[in-house]
Amino acid sequence: MTAAIRSLADSLRRFGDERLEALLVARPDLTSPLPRGIGPLAARAAGATSARRALEALTLPELHLVEALAVLEDGASPARLAAAVSADPPTIAPALERLITLAVVWGEDELHLIRPLREGMRTPAGLAAATPQDPSAQEAQQRVERARSTHPEVLETLAWGPSAVTGGGRLAAELLAAGIVVADGKSLHIPRSVQLALRDGRLRRTHLAQRPAPDGPELTERIPGSRTAQAVERAFEALRLLGTVRGFDEDPPGVLRRGGLPQRDLRRLAERAGAPLLTYATVLQSAWQAGLIGHDGQEWHPTQDWDTHRLLAAEQRWAELTLAWARGHHLAAVVGTPDSSGTGRSLLSDLTRRDGVRTRRGSLLRLLRTSPGVDASEESLAAALAWAFPLVPAEVIQEETGALLVEGQALGLLDGGALTVLGHELVLALDEEITSADARLATVLAAEAPTPVAEVLLDADLTAVIPGRPAERLLPLLDWTEVVSRGGALTLRFTTAAVRRALGDGRDAEALLILLEEVCRTPVPQALTYLLRDEQRRHGRVQVSRATTVLTADVEVLDLLQVAPEAAVLDLHRLAPTVAVTLSEPGFALQMARQAGLSPQAVGADGRPVPEELTHSLRGGPVEPDLVTIDGPELRVPTLEAVARLRAAEEGASDLSVTDRLLDAISRNDEIPLGIVDGRGGVVVKHAQPLSLEGGRLRAREVGRDEEFTVLVHRVTLS
Repeated sequence: MTAAIRSLADSLRRFGDERLEALLVARPDLTSPLPRGIGPLAARAAGATSARRALEALTLPELHLVEALAVLEDGASPARLAAAVSADPPTIAPALERLITLAVVWGEDELHLIRPLREGMRTPAGLAAATPQDPSAQEAQQRVERARSTHPEVLETLAWGPSAVTGGGRLAAELLAAGIVVADGKSLHIPRSVQLALRDGRLRRTHLAQRPAPDGPELTERIPGSRTAQAVERAFEALRLLGTVRGFDEDPPGVLRRGGLPQRDLRRLAERAGAPLLTYATVLQSAWQAGLIGHDGQEWHPTQDWDTHRLLAAEQRWAELTLAWARGHHLAAVVGTPDSSGTGRSLLSDLTRRDGVRTRRGSLLRLLRTSPGVDASEESLAAALAWAFPLVPAEVIQEETGALLVEGQALGLLDGGALTVLGHELVLALDEEITSADARLATVLAAEAPTPVAEVLLDADLTAVIPGRPAERLLPLLDWTEVVSRGGALTLRFTTAAVRRALGDGRDAEALLILLEEVCRTPVPQALTYLLRDEQRRHGRVQVSRATTVLTADVEVLDLLQVAPEAAVLDLHRLAPTVAVTLSEPGFALQMARQAGLSPQAVGADGRPVPEELTHSLRGGPVEPDLVTIDGPELRVPTLEAVARLRAAEEGASDLSVTDRLLDAISRNDEIPLGIVDGRGGVVVKHAQPLSLEGGRLRAREVGRDEEFTVLVHRVTLS
């Protein structure tokens, strides 16, 4: 005959290695530091702080069981617990087993909720806190039976609503007289025993044991493969938007006093990039979380990681950007909305950070993978997320669900309420380490993306057609043109406004003509050549070197620059009719020359044009530790090894410290002699029962007395 389980420690000692490992994985705070035995582990699991953290890991049916156990008498049977939540024992069995695995509940025929949760849940299931003035269960039942004859509909409404009641007049007076509600100052509430009687002893009207599945119309494709093509197009569009970060060198956006990107700058940048605001915000936020952009307190700039990132293949760049989004703790879609204090949330700041959002985002992505043929509605996804995280406020659930749909689509991972082929691979990558996750995502994009095209078809009406996905070397064409249409081919048009904008951003028309001659099978139309060269001559040309910032130009152009009001801050010094120097940084000199109406070009020390991207030394934004592949701090003890150490300590292979011995006594409810060092160095011995150990303080009760006392652990000695 199996001995009865007398404590949480007894329950944990019956765990097999797999179940003990599951406990340590679900509650990692129990292993920091690793307790030296099952008893100390049980006491730590029953601590108030750890118990509150455990609540956050519960699903809706598990939370309902915990609330019911907090209301029922200690030692309730599984059948009584099932009845309290309007279910039967087989239905609640999986949730009850997980609560036992999580060390929140212990027992078999008699179930016990750990003390911090039993004492700490003041209003479970919407019931009022229990008070000595509450009527007995029998008296409460009699009050309800008498009142039902006169107010049956009112009592049905009050039964499953909150315990706090608002209202006045004749009905309130009658309910007060019947004892259904009681006055608490100026407010009214239903006593706990009375509301339980109204609910016929139940705490929940229904029990939702299974997570709601995503609901929505069935996915259809008019053209097979169109959804995948659109996902790939969005992925490369995200990379195009990421490429606009290079413009931060010449025209950097500002930094708010509290950190973040000003909303007006975000709107300006999104409009310049030709992208929806939230799509552009998603790309920038992901780039920030990947460490690709940062600020010096005044302006936002690319970072040293950007210099390395832009040399990678397109598929690899998208993989890093996507993982930064999936594993980050920020929401881009809430930018511009007020927080709880009414402050507008700015992009690239801690105001968009949300604790736990990465876990909830991953939960929704995994859920979507289980329903591949459904275009899930936002409402059904919010309901499923609320089931998995019942303690998260409803407005937060709704906000994060909407953000997932917007941000996921911006990166090519979602199409409406369904995962794309790229999104399916991301879900698999969430459980992999960063190197293999990067490789997985890069591989799927390379496999699904069409072969890049390095050919352009030019027409005399100044249109250019790229018959497929543009190769990397053709991307500069986007800076010189307006997009006419996208699809199987990309149609662009050279316009005077687009050419002037490109020249204003420092692009080189001669370099563009050379590129067009190389990638076009037919001669470059004469009209396009005239347009580019005429606009380049009209803007003038200034060469800027990265030495001590040397500027060279024709005499008349340099004269124009030197007298321009915009360039006065450069304090130019002429070394020769065609050479001037300044103490300003090259990037600043480029910016001022453009503001003066000229078209400067960055050149190297030898006078030859250099790539427009400058090298950077700025460090990036809040890169998460699991997005870094370099060696970091020592990892926690693996769960298998932690279980082995716990078993060894339990068998007496190691000596227990004072803290561990106190935790063991707490788990066993033992009464032990405590030596307490007083202020003069003496030791006062008390025969006491340790109750809890939190934050280096021991709470205990001396045997034979009702008063509790608290003492610092370092003042406690044990014989």
